[in-house]
Amino acid sequence: VPAPAAAPGAGQPAAGAGAPVAAAPMPVVAETTTVNAGGSAWGFVSPGAAPASVTLGEYQSLYPGKRGTPVELVRANDRLLRFRLALGPDTVSLESLPLAVTQSRAANGATTVEYRGTTPRGQGVAVTYQLPADSGAHLAHVQVAVSGAPAGSALLLELPRQLRTQEADTVQDLTHLAYSYKRGGEDVEGVNFTKLDSLAVRTDSGPFRWVAVRNKYFLAAVMGEGNAEPITALRMQGGRRVDKRVPVEAFGVAVMPLTGGTTRFQLYAGPQKYQRLNALGSDLVNANPYGGWLHAIVQPFATIVMRALLWMKNTTQLSYGWVLVLFGILIRVAIWPLNQSAMRSSIKMQRLQPELQAVQAKYKNDPEKQRDALMKLYQSHGMSPFSPMLGCLPMLLPMPVLFALYFVFQNTIEFRGVPFLWMPDLALHDPYYITPVFMGVSMLVLSLIGMKGTPSNPQTKVMAYMMPGMMTVLFWRFPAGLNLYYAVQNLVALPQQWLLTRERTAAQRT
Repeated sequence: VPAPAAAPGAGQPAAGAGAPVAAAPMPVVAETTTVNAGGSAWGFVSPGAAPASVTLGEYQSLYPGKRGTPVELVRANDRLLRFRLALGPDTVSLESLPLAVTQSRAANGATTVEYRGTTPRGQGVAVTYQLPADSGAHLAHVQVAVSGAPAGSALLLELPRQLRTQEADTVQDLTHLAYSYKRGGEDVEGVNFTKLDSLAVRTDSGPFRWVAVRNKYFLAAVMGEGNAEPITALRMQGGRRVDKRVPVEAFGVAVMPLTGGTTRFQLYAGPQKYQRLNALGSDLVNANPYGGWLHAIVQPFATIVMRALLWMKNTTQLSYGWVLVLFGILIRVAIWPLNQSAMRSSIKMQRLQPELQAVQAKYKNDPEKQRDALMKLYQSHGMSPFSPMLGCLPMLLPMPVLFALYFVFQNTIEFRGVPFLWMPDLALHDPYYITPVFMGVSMLVLSLIGMKGTPSNPQTKVMAYMMPGMMTVLFWRFPAGLNLYYAVQNLVALPQQWLLTRERTAAQRT
């Protein structure tokens, strides 16, 4: 299988399958065809019959100096795809062939762009794009046909070297650059650009249902029609980097056999929008999995949380900022009964402490009798030995949601660039650091109220002050939306904490 094409700043890949065949000596005139379809503006260029640009009008760039302009997925010197044909001993680049282009529009609004030409050996080549008019489709159906292609021929798809960064935090976006692919019923696999060597070619064997290049929020994916697995191999090689941690580009080639001289696939170039990727199927929604190496643990919670937020947004038609406020209130209200029960168990445990200490002192040399006596004591008060641990449960229950929300804000395009009150972007840190400070203060107030009516304990006092400070530092540059959610939870918990503190104080007087 031919290796990715070499480029400046990258090591020379292994040799291809045979020497390229020179193009016929005739003039080749560059021509660009622009099509507006499916929520995207596609720019096709010939020579090459390649998608050279994709503009997403519904999304705006956040990149410094280009903020507010439409998102463009492909860099000016790159292509979304490049085509090479492995025809027996010859490898022919479509950029070396003169191709005639035609464009037509069907009654349903779908647009067809077709390129036709001939190889130096007289084999006819046709590349056809069908672009549906459906809003938000961001999809092209592609067919490549070669007449007289010998057995064993293949189409070599050179993937984009990078998806153009559109984010305010450029470094974070570049570190998300990766290849992803899906084999049959297996889980989605990913290869980050940072894992690729510029001096070696890595080959992963298929068959694959799809392969994709992604950054933080956008995706370019080559997919089989239906459940087809048209890709037999993916070859990858590292490219230039800013430093060891930040890749600038990589080189990838997907190999697709030409069965009977023809191959078909879908090309998705658009946002990693949950509902859209989920509708495309084949697990494309997991091309950019939540949680990284913690994916198996984080993904279930993150998916549930994201679906809940999307449902609330669609149902209430509120902005995502108010959706997060409402979500924080609902989570706290949902665990209110458990918190109430746990706090009352804590009050009982405090009243039970003198008796527990007496039993422990009486049977300190006989562990078995001590255990039996403690069990009887717990039963006489309608409690169990697990009651002290159950008291921690309400504190632990919101943590999976909080953990999942962290990754939702890291990956979910629905929150990208969404302003709320003074915050310009819920997915980025609060530029004025109001939300992390407010979150820390509310946590401190919650701790101080909870300490009232409890026995004096220096260690407890230290933790009451230390934990809010530690959490404030930890959350200092976390997404503003995450801080907003956590602060709302703390505020909603204050009335319950105050009521239970009064109940504890009253119990101590009786």
